[in-house]
Amino acid sequence: MMKDKAITCSGQLVARLRIFVYRGLLEFWQTALPIDAAAFQLLEMAVRDSTGSQDQPDWKQCRQRMEETLDNCKQSLPLLQLWRDYELTLAQLFCVGLVGEVEASHVVNLAVSELQKPEQNARPSMHLLSAMLEVLFDDCRNTVFDIAEHDLIQHRLLRLQGDCPLPLQHLTIEPALWSVLCDRNRHWPGCTALPDAPSQDLPQQAREELLRLSALLDGNASDAALSGVVLRGNPNSGRRGFASLLARAMAMQAVLIPFELWQQQPALAAACRYGKWLPVIETQVAPGEAVYFPEQAQRHPVLVLTGVDGAIVARECIELTMPLPTRPERLQLWRSHIHNDALSETLADSALLSASSIKVIACSAMRYAQQSGEDLQLSHVAEARGKLGVEKLRLLAQPVPARVTADALVMPPSVAEGLEAVVMRARKREALWSGLGATLKATPNPGVRVLFVGESGTGKTLAASFVATDLSAPLFRVDLSAVMNKYIGESEKNLAQLLDHAAANDVVLLFDEADALFGSRSEGKETGERFANMLTNFLLTRIESHPGIVILTTNSRERIDNAFSRRIDAVVEFPLPGYEQRLQLWRSHLGDRGPGEQVYRNLASFCDLSGGQVRNVVLGAAVHARQDRISEENLWMGLRAEYNKLGRDMPCKLNFLAAPLSAA
Repeated sequence: MMKDKAITCSGQLVARLRIFVYRGLLEFWQTALPIDAAAFQLLEMAVRDSTGSQDQPDWKQCRQRMEETLDNCKQSLPLLQLWRDYELTLAQLFCVGLVGEVEASHVVNLAVSELQKPEQNARPSMHLLSAMLEVLFDDCRNTVFDIAEHDLIQHRLLRLQGDCPLPLQHLTIEPALWSVLCDRNRHWPGCTALPDAPSQDLPQQAREELLRLSALLDGNASDAALSGVVLRGNPNSGRRGFASLLARAMAMQAVLIPFELWQQQPALAAACRYGKWLPVIETQVAPGEAVYFPEQAQRHPVLVLTGVDGAIVARECIELTMPLPTRPERLQLWRSHIHNDALSETLADSALLSASSIKVIACSAMRYAQQSGEDLQLSHVAEARGKLGVEKLRLLAQPVPARVTADALVMPPSVAEGLEAVVMRARKREALWSGLGATLKATPNPGVRVLFVGESGTGKTLAASFVATDLSAPLFRVDLSAVMNKYIGESEKNLAQLLDHAAANDVVLLFDEADALFGSRSEGKETGERFANMLTNFLLTRIESHPGIVILTTNSRERIDNAFSRRIDAVVEFPLPGYEQRLQLWRSHLGDRGPGEQVYRNLASFCDLSGGQVRNVVLGAAVHARQDRISEENLWMGLRAEYNKLGRDMPCKLNFLAAPLSAA
């Protein structure tokens, strides 16, 4: 009932203002032009239609009714709020109404155009406004300078248009702003109203923060109230849902506004104030950059959504970071979406994801399971995770789709133990700090940073795929050619973007040949060296705060900057395979197509190739195999090709063993 009453009062106020403007135009027309003009007749008809009576009120009655409406309407309506905010006189309100009705009424267009002939412009000039105010309001002596200096123009709710002397300039208002002031269509071109979000999707910590902020952002509170909040977080972390719920708590509508639009259209801030919108402004700030938000003419809360880098400079704002759901909250989310307790327990441990990401992944995984005709498995979830956010990550990294299980790894016990420790650390990375001392609790970080060291072909990339497979997480290899940029600062931007999206989807990042990025810093005597050092400094800091799993590989540990050693959680050394590992490698690669155990033993005894090189030999032999089975002769052909590629001679013993086959 109260809402209906407010709508009625708003409609009455707008209708009275429209009649006020029409009747003022008629009154002025009678002093300036013949009353038999067609536009004059249309104005008279418009007044009769608006009043619903043949008896038209005269100008004095219209003024009196307008004053009574303003005094008696106590609702918080957009036009009334504007009138009170700027302490408008009746003459100034007439100017606002005339400028607004030009954007809404064809009849007013015709009348203003006729009054300004021979100039062809439907918007009122400053000279026309000044003349109208002088005729219509006896106590008003507003010159064009008085009008131009009014706060409505200074605050850019109204705009002066035209590169000409001030009397010839025209006064305008954004049509969308006038629509908001008249309580009609609540929409601004280029902006999007955020849909309501379920409160259960927000972590408990975020819900508690939301209640506190809704009180601090109250525009009617004391002068100490906040004017805005900067909410940081990774993509898909639930920031828009937070904005929607915050607006609901403040009895507002959350409206998503591009930062460029907020900068270019100052009247948009006024529309937010009078339309009871909570402006939600998204902007991405690069490392080392700052975005400045000008102070508003009228206090109104603003919510800025941004990433973890850069600076947002705004007066009376606080910064918050969007938290991820805790482990119990993630467990509840997985259970509610996939209805599988055992699988939910596993996923709650291994994947640090937001509520929205969990929902998307769960729906996709269920669909994959239905398509395959199977019950939901971990592999379906892994497939769904591998396709979440791929379009963003692919700009700077390449997915590694291989799913590597333990039986595909041929590693010495020390490497196997190291990989097991890495997986255990990754699974416990969130709860690892629980119950520890105050010093450790002061610096919690769920990120895991691992360095794989070994010669090429020793299985470092394969081991990275194993870690990702065991965690049911996607693996992305960083594309250094896409990340590195010759322009100063661009490489940092690329890396920041990569790490943000990796954190949002909780993927495993693989920096292959990491010494290209994390190499030892030089003394920095040359300009290029100084910028390379700056990039390394940024990487060291950013990787340390990254909440995800990062695997770096290098052929030599000495090539990695010493400062990174402290930031590494685990180092796994990949030695060249010994006899037992080589024997197992030949068995594993050849499978059921191999020539037999004795050949494998000979190869393991006299062939000192790494796992990657064994792979090349077997593939080369398979090319020459005429049947399904790979013969011993095929293997010698593959071996010769691999040794030639390495620029080395085959060991004498292997040549001796191959001689009878060559003779045959």
